[in-house]
Amino acid sequence: MHRKEFVSVIIPIRNEERNIESCLTRILNQTYPSDRLEILVIDGMSTDGTRRLVGRIIEDAPVSIRLIDNPKGQRASALNIGVREARGDIILRVDARTIIGPDYIERCVATLLRTGADNVGGVQRPVTFEAASAGDYTTAQHAIGIAMSHPFGVGNALFRLGKRSGYVDTVYLGCFRREVFDRVGLFDEEAPVISEDSDMNQRIRAAGGKVYLDKDIIAYYIPRDKISDLWRLYFRYGGCRAGNLIKNRRLTAWRQYVPPLFLLGLILLPVAGFFFEPFFYLWLVMAGAYFSADLLVSLYLSSRYGGRVNGFSRPALFLHLFAAFPTMHFSWAMGFWRRLLQRPRPGEYWGY
Repeated sequence: MHRKEFVSVIIPIRNEERNIESCLTRILNQTYPSDRLEILVIDGMSTDGTRRLVGRIIEDAPVSIRLIDNPKGQRASALNIGVREARGDIILRVDARTIIGPDYIERCVATLLRTGADNVGGVQRPVTFEAASAGDYTTAQHAIGIAMSHPFGVGNALFRLGKRSGYVDTVYLGCFRREVFDRVGLFDEEAPVISEDSDMNQRIRAAGGKVYLDKDIIAYYIPRDKISDLWRLYFRYGGCRAGNLIKNRRLTAWRQYVPPLFLLGLILLPVAGFFFEPFFYLWLVMAGAYFSADLLVSLYLSSRYGGRVNGFSRPALFLHLFAAFPTMHFSWAMGFWRRLLQRPRPGEYWGY
């Protein structure tokens, strides 16, 4: 019988007292053989009870767990520490707030070996889709999860839509062949504002490698519970994508050009309309079309995902959806343009 590959699970954390215990418990309860696993918890010098909880779990764990310091406190540096310290031929990333099923590692490794890809990931799905009742989560969380899983919100981002399996531009988290880091290098710690996941996947593909999405692998996440938090999240996302553009001279998908160009059009067309009137009417068409799409999509989704089935109020869900979509689009675009126009200092990051 073929002996399974040794897998190193890397968890970059900082101040995750609320989530780290449940995260580690899910990994310890995987169907993958425990003697073929190790867990590396890379801590960005937490100031809450995270380290104490990890230390307590280490004492009784049937799997090797190591708590390793990350003095820089950055996600990229945490991932690089994990890659350097890992003993496995396969390196799998899990975030502390990610909720994975008991066969998650088994599925990721099997897909990696079956496809011959260099990196494999699954679908990022909001946990509110599986909630038994509205009492488990807020209406805002449900709306944000829906918006982040719909084409009007995220375009053709397959790792959020989960429509089909296949080779893609990027995936959520990742299950890597260790050798890929020897080929393309580690995660970028020098770029001030960048999406380290997308950058790594872009480099893998540029080197002739492949990134594969398996729609049957699901990783759940808990959505933000405030529209203001969603704004900050997507502002950072947009800035990170602009960082990728500056570094690599291109983006990886057409959807990433749409928000900044749309925002630019909304700003410049009225100005141009003072000199050539048709531009003003074009602006009215663009703004009206967007408002109508937001209205219709929000009405449809609130009807589909609200009501008696799960207890979420349809009118309240509609209002949150109607706000969530433009929040995502315009904050992403503003973060993108800010990053293009600013000159951050080396090592300056937009949040952990």
